[in-house]
Amino acid sequence: MHGLLLAVLCGWVLTLIGTVLNLLIVPRLTPRTPRRTPLVSVIVPARDEERAIRRTVTALLAQTYPALEVIVVDDRSTDATGTILAELAAADPRLIVVQGEEPPAGWLGKPAALHRGSLRARGELLLFMDADILYAPEAIAAAVAHLEDREVSLLSLFPHVEMHGFWEHVAMPNLGVFLFCFVPLGLVNGSRIALFGIGGGPGNLVRRDHYDAAGGHTALRDAVVDDVGLARLMRQRGFATGVVRAEDFVSMRMYHGLGEIVSGFTKNAFAVFGRRYFVAAVILAICVVFHLAPFALALTGDRLALATVGVIVLTRLVLFIPLRYGVVNALFGHPLMIGTWGYIMLRSVWYTGIRRQLHWRGRTYDAGKTRFGAD
Repeated sequence: MHGLLLAVLCGWVLTLIGTVLNLLIVPRLTPRTPRRTPLVSVIVPARDEERAIRRTVTALLAQTYPALEVIVVDDRSTDATGTILAELAAADPRLIVVQGEEPPAGWLGKPAALHRGSLRARGELLLFMDADILYAPEAIAAAVAHLEDREVSLLSLFPHVEMHGFWEHVAMPNLGVFLFCFVPLGLVNGSRIALFGIGGGPGNLVRRDHYDAAGGHTALRDAVVDDVGLARLMRQRGFATGVVRAEDFVSMRMYHGLGEIVSGFTKNAFAVFGRRYFVAAVILAICVVFHLAPFALALTGDRLALATVGVIVLTRLVLFIPLRYGVVNALFGHPLMIGTWGYIMLRSVWYTGIRRQLHWRGRTYDAGKTRFGAD
């Protein structure tokens, strides 16, 4: 046990170092005016998004970037989404509302909606984003300038995660923890290895000609996590991608409350690991040994465990303070965060693996006919 605890402690020391390096390596988006202003087509899929769609679209139409069209694909919404979009479109001709259809056989709903939006788009640059994202007025101008300077084909915008209530603060920081603590971000921005392609719903800004050459969302028709899949697809086709910290320009409240968090991530947690049961078992074992055991053993006064807990908390503080996740959460939230995500993984294995059911936005798919992304 002593040797295992020592190994865990050393692992967390390396994680702390890696977190610091990742925070230093990943560039931050800054307010800038691009050298040229090609038309940007923003493409937003929306299915029953009455809660957020007005705020999202209003912010897009308030961008300082001059050459802009906003295409929202209303994916057969049953709430007030369509009414809100019609009202906004009547006031601003830059907003184009595309009426969605049921996805064809072999397609998931979101990739199908994004594909329909891309067919309508006229822009040299395409910005794919979710319907619950808030952009500051200078966001698109800054992103276009960064894309041009870095000479990448796709730029992914890492956002500020807006959290309300106890469980959102507990669970949602895991997205940042996974990315900055356990992904070598030097390989994300400094290589073309497909595995390290990072994309996200807060914003994938991509060159249209490269998107088409890579196969677009037709190549991602069955992708559960299409935004990451797009970045990996671009790399598989030989194009460069990058990620930038855009938390000063882009924010998202992805889910409201624990129920939505569990339901939302159930659909893709197992898919992230290729729906391989052995890999899922290893991940769950790591959660116990690397994340939870130090806290349990620290209660017995074990010095190595106490030291490990100290390094874990320090790692969280180093990450949570610049990302504005909250100091109290950094100090006390780790065991609950890991426990919550362990439950989500088990639930995802049960529903999408054993039962082969993928439920999302009122539709049910055969999970066995879907994949993570550009596998």
